Amino acid sequence: MKFEKLCFKVGIVALSTMLLAACGDSEEPNVDEAEGGGGGNIVEELTDEDITLTFSAWFEYEWMEHMAQKFTELYPNIKVDIIDLRETDYNDGLNNLAADGQLPDVFGYNSNVDMPIMNGWFYDYTDYWEADPDKDIMLETLKDQGRFDGERMMASPINYYPYAVFIDENLLEKENVEMPPGDYTYNDLVELVRRMTVPEKNLFGYEGGSQWLTMAPIIHQDSIGEFGWDGTEYDLTKDWADALQLMAEFERTGVKAPAGDDRAEAAYGDRELWPPLSGQVAVKLGAWWDKDSFETAEYKDKGINYVPYTIPKGDGDKEHKPAYVDFGGISSATEYPREAFELLKFMSWGSEGWDARMEFYNQEAEAKPNYLPPILPLTNEQKYWDAIYALLPQNQYYSDFLQHAREPIPLGGRVLPGFETWISEVYFDGEFGNVEQAVIEGTVNAHDVAPELTEKANVYYQEAIEELFSQ
Repeated sequence: MKFEKLCFKVGIVALSTMLLAACGDSEEPNVDEAEGGGGGNIVEELTDEDITLTFSAWFEYEWMEHMAQKFTELYPNIKVDIIDLRETDYNDGLNNLAADGQLPDVFGYNSNVDMPIMNGWFYDYTDYWEADPDKDIMLETLKDQGRFDGERMMASPINYYPYAVFIDENLLEKENVEMPPGDYTYNDLVELVRRMTVPEKNLFGYEGGSQWLTMAPIIHQDSIGEFGWDGTEYDLTKDWADALQLMAEFERTGVKAPAGDDRAEAAYGDRELWPPLSGQVAVKLGAWWDKDSFETAEYKDKGINYVPYTIPKGDGDKEHKPAYVDFGGISSATEYPREAFELLKFMSWGSEGWDARMEFYNQEAEAKPNYLPPILPLTNEQKYWDAIYALLPQNQYYSDFLQHAREPIPLGGRVLPGFETWISEVYFDGEFGNVEQAVIEGTVNAHDVAPELTEKANVYYQEAIEELFSQ
């Protein structure tokens, strides 16, 4: 495969030679058992010189500024400059900075992990990570997701937005259907959307994208990645195929709500209406941020009361659930890797950083009516989960949600080399065209194509590992 086409600008190749630290060619940090800085039993002491670190991500600028200020309060000799890329496509902006030798000391990357790996952007901070006792407070399912070659720590989660299932409590009450318990199952959800599909009343079971085939392999197989990824290989042959065939059935039988077509106009009287706003859709398969809309007067005044559930439990023993997880790393060109590690930790899972986050969220809640916290904690420390809940509607639905949202699984492109190439070349534009659409249209059966898709997914991963880490 030609992974070089993933690079946004050919000129970055020159930078790759300079930044091969991520591939193991740089001098390793000096690690010992000395206690240092604010990080516990970390390697060398933090510098006492006045230095400046740079940070960039696509998050709310005011939040980044707040975090930078709080980090400097913790370490008065370290100033943090926010590199603002809001006026450009984030990946393009980051790529341009790297080409100019100005890659931020700590940076978030968006979507495709192959790009920063290929260009040698990641500093290998394995020794810092291993020596830091605070690593144990990170959510368990996220701890090793930044070991892209299976060994070295190159990135950490910096934001966590769970997948979510929103159920219209008022519509179920009207139809005399009981709400599911907080620990409901996949089969419970399947049964619910079927039951709530009532053609003569123009009622539909659910609206949403491809979450069935995303959730099923993760929750049934206790996978640690999309498409049945178990840390070594993919497997689409059962749960993915079953879920896609189920989606096709839901499309054909009207369980999935129509949108933007003649059927939508016939059902809602407005073909452009977003289905959840119709009051005729029982379940919205979505994401955590949808709560911000569903808790507003626009929905409440229409008698629509979508309440949140996590993705249901599957056949697996754990509560792994798909999630939108953003990651960040340390620049391999940084002059201050030890201090940059502390900044990355502060911006992600560290307790001191979460203290600063909660201060910001509480300030926002005081200043803005109906403010809801945008993300969930990356730490297993209960006090932060309690603090998030304090800013949410005080009901059993949100309480149950937080209880069952402790095992997020990132989507493939964020953490799996070769994933985006396989998705674009095989899954959405291969022999079967868009394979999801082909199955939904009935031109192919998911079980028939799953073995080939599985084989190619594993080949693409292995080739990516060899090409990206062969230096």
